Amino acid sequence: MTYLPHFFQLSSRQVWFQAIGRLLYQTGYGLIQFYIPLIFVKQIGLSATAVGIGIGSGSLAGVIGHFLGGYLADSQYGRKKTLLISAILSIFAALVLVLTHNLPLLVVANLIMGLSAGCYWTAADAAVIDVTTSEQRHHAFAILVLADSIGNGLGVFSGGLLLTLVHRIEALFVLSGVLFLVFLVLIQVAIIETRHDASNDTNTLQGFAIALKDRALRLFVVINVLFTTYVALVSSTLPLYFTLLPQNTTQNTASSLTSVANLFTWCYVGLGAVLQLPLVQILGSLVKIKVLMISMLLWGTGFFLVWATGIDSSIRFALIVAAFSVLSIASIIYKPFAPAIVAELAPPSLRGVYLAISYQCWSIGYFFGPIVGGWAIDQPQNISHHSWLVVTLSTLCGNLALYVLARHKVTNESVVAIEESISIAR
Repeated sequence: MTYLPHFFQLSSRQVWFQAIGRLLYQTGYGLIQFYIPLIFVKQIGLSATAVGIGIGSGSLAGVIGHFLGGYLADSQYGRKKTLLISAILSIFAALVLVLTHNLPLLVVANLIMGLSAGCYWTAADAAVIDVTTSEQRHHAFAILVLADSIGNGLGVFSGGLLLTLVHRIEALFVLSGVLFLVFLVLIQVAIIETRHDASNDTNTLQGFAIALKDRALRLFVVINVLFTTYVALVSSTLPLYFTLLPQNTTQNTASSLTSVANLFTWCYVGLGAVLQLPLVQILGSLVKIKVLMISMLLWGTGFFLVWATGIDSSIRFALIVAAFSVLSIASIIYKPFAPAIVAELAPPSLRGVYLAISYQCWSIGYFFGPIVGGWAIDQPQNISHHSWLVVTLSTLCGNLALYVLARHKVTNESVVAIEESISIAR
């Protein structure tokens, strides 16, 4: 267990403050994302496709949010003010959800939440990159992913407990609003501005043009769309799919809402929280792209197990546990190393811009994932079941693309040279 002191020594105080902020933000955000499909389909009566459209609309707003967050984070506004904007937007989204009982308001709430998430992820990760070295970053991001996992678990667990005690769905969104308010206070009190080049501003809009010319970044973005789509499918579609599996007398508990929520909390979120730091420590010596190839293989294995749950109902509970567990490991391997790769590509003055472009993958993934997943669930059982096999096969394409990326020399020297020439010209 020697990895724990190592992680503590590497991380600055600002990393820990960002981890606390991530915990608060993801508890509120995870609570919303997990329970929206279950509540609006099973209790309010909207179709899975309609709810998928509602959730996916937030991802479209996330496209704007990431660009906005990247622009603000690299401009004179800086990281801290961008995070404050994110917190305010998330509070507003929670208030709208309190009043939501139809699709239009659900779309509005998700649009606001998408803007918030776009601003948050870009500014928060840029701030962490600012205060860490290249050797430290995957360790620092592992701490943030751990906070992410704990936050998601707390969101799902507290939401289930609150529904059991209060029996009012509005209470879930009130709780998320309170969490976002605490997050706002934390940013104001504890987070400092980490942007270093305030006295020599780079034209941020020009920076987007520079980043888009980076071929390695463009290829990574294409690959990252697959990863983020998988994460979106697990968080927004998979729990609902398991609750709708045909029940039988020997395994009816496995398909209940409460049971699936508990399995998601302990096998997907909980297991990830326990294994996050040791797995990053073990894999830290490998080339980052090879780590992502391992993750991609595990995603394929996990989705194959999901497909298998529709074949043999006698061992369905065990297959659900195995699927959540394998997908959890795939997720916690992917999340710390992906932004570390982007950090290696990005010039210091364009970190927000590079992250904004790379995080468009989350917007795209969370747009297509819930919509395609919701559509598949609404189809006849045979189509719904075999759609997971299609997802499994897509991971083979992902690993092929990672192999191509590994063949490229991952460097940003040419981009840095372009940026320096622009700075000299100015």
